[in-house]
Amino acid sequence: MTTVTRSIQMLVHAPLQSTFEYVSDLTRHPEWNGGLKIEALTQGPIAVGKEYVSRGVVAVQTDRPNTVRVSQYEPPHSFGFIAKDPDFGPVSHVFTFHEQNGGVAITRTMTVNLNPIVALLFRFFVYPLIGNPSMKKSFAALKARLEAEHRAIPL
Repeated sequence: MTTVTRSIQMLVHAPLQSTFEYVSDLTRHPEWNGGLKIEALTQGPIAVGKEYVSRGVVAVQTDRPNTVRVSQYEPPHSFGFIAKDPDFGPVSHVFTFHEQNGGVAITRTMTVNLNPIVALLFRFFVYPLIGNPSMKKSFAALKARLEAEHRAIPL
């Protein structure tokens, strides 16, 4: 198997704590990740091991199911989950948060293990044509949402 890792980063002008709380609430991801539906399978607060089911759009597939489990929860600096994709297996997503230049730098790192041929296709076709544009679009929507919520908070 070949490990493939991709990251994206942005600077958001919003407080660290509220940014972390928003991103770590997986039920709010549909607000900035179009076509996604997600619901908790287990009760209680966000914690390592909490499980969700998500349904989303991948390429031409709609309503694609994934089971999702929180794998990392270290407020307010690190949040991660593993989505069990029906075709690719476990896909790790880790968000890190650092105060920077009066805002918060958010980095999202996605890691997946693929057979070498699929990894080659992913690197040269799937990610550049589908994955990267999708991540950029969802991160732009996340930035807009976080900054709009921050502006809406009375000082």
